Amino acid sequence: MHHLPERRLQEAVRHLLADPARVWQTFSGKRLQILAPGELNVHEGPDLRNMVLLLDSMICVGDGEFHRTPQEWQEHGHAHDPRYERVLLHIVMAPPTTLPPPGPPEILVVPAVEIEQALQHLAEATDAETSPEALLSLYELQYFALLRLLRRTSEARLYVQRWGFLPGFAHMVADFFQRYLQKRRRPVHTEHTLAEFVRALPTSPLFRFLEAFHAGSAPTLTLQLHELARQRITTEGAHLRLEILLNCLLPYLLVRATPEQRIELLSWYWSAPARVRYGHLRRAFPTFPQRYMWQQQGMLEALRHRGSGLPCRELLATYSFGDVLEFYRSAEALLSYTAPPRN
Repeated sequence: MHHLPERRLQEAVRHLLADPARVWQTFSGKRLQILAPGELNVHEGPDLRNMVLLLDSMICVGDGEFHRTPQEWQEHGHAHDPRYERVLLHIVMAPPTTLPPPGPPEILVVPAVEIEQALQHLAEATDAETSPEALLSLYELQYFALLRLLRRTSEARLYVQRWGFLPGFAHMVADFFQRYLQKRRRPVHTEHTLAEFVRALPTSPLFRFLEAFHAGSAPTLTLQLHELARQRITTEGAHLRLEILLNCLLPYLLVRATPEQRIELLSWYWSAPARVRYGHLRRAFPTFPQRYMWQQQGMLEALRHRGSGLPCRELLATYSFGDVLEFYRSAEALLSYTAPPRN
């Protein structure tokens, strides 16, 4: 592949890193998921702008740079170039031969054979879902899926602060149902059945799980989420329960999750398959797949911001999640960040 232009290799690397469910390991041994692979930069500076990384348990937003070998970082003078100060990830095709200095950027070694496979996949992409044009939109969809989850988590934090942990969850579900009843599409459930659900919450398996989680004795979260999706509380169906898990429970758990629990919850979000297909999303995004729940969540958030005129990466910045959620940091903040003590 040494004869190929670096631009083609950058495109292949970006495509390879676009699976948010895949878990990588950096050269320093940190756990890495790439929640959004960033935009290819056609100008001077880093190759990938505004990547979103789950690095250990921290969501980080910054840039990425690709080289064939790790030595090129120093050879090209990036260490002292201010344009590369936001680079969090140095993507290379071979491991370093000497121990790199600690701190950003983290080094990710991507096997050459996988880059070759990505090149072949891009060359053979002919259908609407995998064409390069459609992939550009799918990359943006990952930003929207993250934006939706972070926005919900910020809202959940306010419920916890105002009402306390357990009462706050009941209030959040009740408000979610109020929005559900106001949808233009006719809701499947009536106001009476939804109110009955809220009344039954304090004695439900869902509430018992929250109590155990709050007390620090909750078992494996992924297994519990799957189990809660099957346990009926009143007369609701499985679809509504999944809506509650995604829009209420998951962000609520993230507010108080330990770093280890946060990794588990975010991994579930980015890997859980979609159980139903939404007709209105298929009509709005006819070329987008609905294989995973994060894809559907991204489409819903894109519809919410339709007409805003801002790309999603800029919407992420306008919400200032770094001021609200201790596990979300930009590249600039990471250089001087110290995690606050947990309550």
